[in-house]
Amino acid sequence: MGLQLPDEYGYVVLAHCLSWISNFYLTFNVVRARKQYNVQYPALYAPDNHSNAEKFNSVQRAHQNTLESWAPVQVLMAFNGILYPRFAAGCGMIWATARIIYGYGYAKNGPTGRMVGALLSHVGDFPLLIGGFVTAYNLIKKQP
Repeated sequence: MGLQLPDEYGYVVLAHCLSWISNFYLTFNVVRARKQYNVQYPALYAPDNHSNAEKFNSVQRAHQNTLESWAPVQVLMAFNGILYPRFAAGCGMIWATARIIYGYGYAKNGPTGRMVGALLSHVGDFPLLIGGFVTAYNLIKKQP
């Protein structure tokens, strides 16, 4: 049995590309914050005694948190897209957009500012997880 992607799989690829836009946005925020708050490489976070530790660390944490979930979301989107490309792409686009909202809120208002983006992110990623089980079941049941 060969793998044939559905005609609408391009939407899944588009959603994946949008996730890169989110990552670029968050990366740019960290680069800008490093200059603004004078946090030099190789330090990942500003030390607690740094005058702008919470401000810089909020920007950095928004990026790191996104990186922590990026790969699983992309894999689930790719797998779900085999059978349900529009569903997978829609979830992926919601997640990518929500990560920008998450990063903006976290950078502007600290840890409490991330909540709206976090909730919206889960509107994208939780359905992908559930859909992953549905996709797995439907692929397994097709087996002889």
